[in-house]
Amino acid sequence: MNNKIGTQPYKGARDFYPEEMRIRNYIFDTWRNVSRMYGYEEYDFPIIEPFEIFAAKTGAEIVNEQLFTFEDKAGRKLAVRPELTPGTVRMLAGRVNSLQKPARWFMIGNNWRFEKPQKGRGREFYQLEVNMFGEESVNADFEIFTVIVGIMRAFGADESMFKLYYSDRKLIKALLQEYLELDEEKAVGARRMMDKRPKISKEEFYSELVKLDLTTEQIDKIEAFMNSSIDTLNEVIPQEILDNNRGYADISKLTDLLNKSGLIKYCEFEPAIIRGFDYSDGLVYEVFDLNPDNNRSMFGGERFDRLIEIFDAKDLPATGFAMGDMTLKEFLVNWNLLPEFNSESKVYLTLVDEGMEVEVYQLGEKLRAAGINVTISTSADKLGKQFAYADKKGIRYALIYGSQEIANGQITLKDLETGEQRELNIDELIEQLK
Repeated sequence: MNNKIGTQPYKGARDFYPEEMRIRNYIFDTWRNVSRMYGYEEYDFPIIEPFEIFAAKTGAEIVNEQLFTFEDKAGRKLAVRPELTPGTVRMLAGRVNSLQKPARWFMIGNNWRFEKPQKGRGREFYQLEVNMFGEESVNADFEIFTVIVGIMRAFGADESMFKLYYSDRKLIKALLQEYLELDEEKAVGARRMMDKRPKISKEEFYSELVKLDLTTEQIDKIEAFMNSSIDTLNEVIPQEILDNNRGYADISKLTDLLNKSGLIKYCEFEPAIIRGFDYSDGLVYEVFDLNPDNNRSMFGGERFDRLIEIFDAKDLPATGFAMGDMTLKEFLVNWNLLPEFNSESKVYLTLVDEGMEVEVYQLGEKLRAAGINVTISTSADKLGKQFAYADKKGIRYALIYGSQEIANGQITLKDLETGEQRELNIDELIEQLK
């Protein structure tokens, strides 16, 4: 029997070696910096939640097929979170009466879904979630759009690289239930097929809707809606229905704000944006990579004003998005937007002579006290070998500090990129390296 333990992580999960950790830290640091720049505060909560939190509103596909569930020793059914929003709303419900509104929150958290690992998707992934709570007006959604654009621009992306497409569930409800007069069951089925429409043929789309007992005329109107623009919606849905629809009013105002601010170059109204979460109840949006080799949805968000009801709390206006690290990394790689990562150490302190470890350590501590990151050699190998190690680690500067340098009160600073060497005292060295 072969009982050898493998070295690979669980399927769909990832190890982060130092070179991968640098990329992850870069993504997380950028997320945090931009979120704070817009006035959002960081929070966190456990990765394990009661199963019913997700069963209530997350969506049938995730709950039935992708959720990692188990029972604890007391027999309680628990789940490893597949997304951040329900847990966030659970936290809010606990303080909803004392919450200073609008509240601006952001979180970076780890999620798990049992799905087939593929390019840009795994069973384990991190997300940034940014939400505003307590503001009903579309001004909150507009601010969320500015945060999204701000994050993408912070990574070096411009309008040729991504597009934020948006629509509104209330508008879709007006089409399906007010105009086409579908009952709730048919409307839910039709909406799910509309969400899949960009990925399937017209023939398959029609075939699936016929199975829901929709007429050809109704299906034609749904297809026409999905091909409409903000200016042609009234050619599909009667104007009197639109005039009394909150979704249409919000979309119109949001589009006006985007036009006047200049952000419209990053955004576009797209009726085919549906979102698969059952708690989406207003504005919905997704950000697409425009790279022809990776033209796909990267992340999205929505209004979820009524999700808090599952905790027996009154409605709380809520809007926000969740951005995954894996799809974002693919985007950054495909557009060549990742910076060059070097060692976090500024300088490599060589060990010239055996027996001088303490003197070298003391010099290293002086540099660290001055805020300079230092890696110290642990072996008195030939200097060429020590320089080669430092260079391979991406450390630009090396220090030579042997008995001769100590006697002269000097330290030799070597630039491994240019080969230039200088002799400096400790104060000059610190000034040079800072």
